Amino acid sequence: MKKNEIKTGRSKPPEVRTREQQEDQAFNKMLLWLAAAAVVEVVMVLINRYYIHTRVSELGIKMPLYKVLTVFPIAGIILFILFLFLAKKVRQEGRGKDGTLQVVMACGFLCMGLGGFALRNMEAAASPVVLAVVPGLGVLMMVFYLYQKEFFGCVLVGGMGLVGLWLYRIFQGGRVYYGYLILTLVVAVAGVVLALKLKGNNGVLKVGGKEVTLLQPGAAYLAYYLTAVVTVVLLLAPMALGTAVAYYAIWVMAAWLFILAVYFTSKLM
Repeated sequence: MKKNEIKTGRSKPPEVRTREQQEDQAFNKMLLWLAAAAVVEVVMVLINRYYIHTRVSELGIKMPLYKVLTVFPIAGIILFILFLFLAKKVRQEGRGKDGTLQVVMACGFLCMGLGGFALRNMEAAASPVVLAVVPGLGVLMMVFYLYQKEFFGCVLVGGMGLVGLWLYRIFQGGRVYYGYLILTLVVAVAGVVLALKLKGNNGVLKVGGKEVTLLQPGAAYLAYYLTAVVTVVLLLAPMALGTAVAYYAIWVMAAWLFILAVYFTSKLM
């Protein structure tokens, strides 16, 4: 009888129920991130429409929006810190909650603040990047919850490479690009150091005296190492070979991420 019940799904082993509950929780968290990305994207689209691409009959809207956008980065940072504090408080209190909602809201307000700052100061030059990055962050969180964590690292660094190449084409290098290049290099190198440490400890990282499993045994460390190298090489190439190279480098970076997506998807099957 028990075997028949298990086969028909009326009764499941405890380990199966636990795994399904974990998957449901991860899916719900992913939906929270996607909802936040959608809200931020709507706000950025409205700013793009009524501030950057204002019609002559709507010029009266642009000046108030300019004043509002002046406050955006300050308000975004304040709300970011506030909701991170609330997330920590919720996590400490327990009650079956881990503060994910508060973290999502914190990151959403930070993205609004940074996006508003970029659109206010760089206007049309920043508009395509901002409108593409926000949904890109949503996709990044989908990868975090649905795929292996090493693939998340690959997409994070590779995605930063794509944005960097786009910035190079917009600003023709310059301080914005060099600052972003340094940030990407720091993230890529930090990822390599972390990966080497995890590889030596079977994917386990010690944090505050506790052991946290970040990667499963048999994780594809080589995929991340190669992604870091490809990203750095492609970001440096336009500086040596010219702006035209940045256009082709974008396609190379996108193709590499597509290859990785196929590879890691096959590993899930």
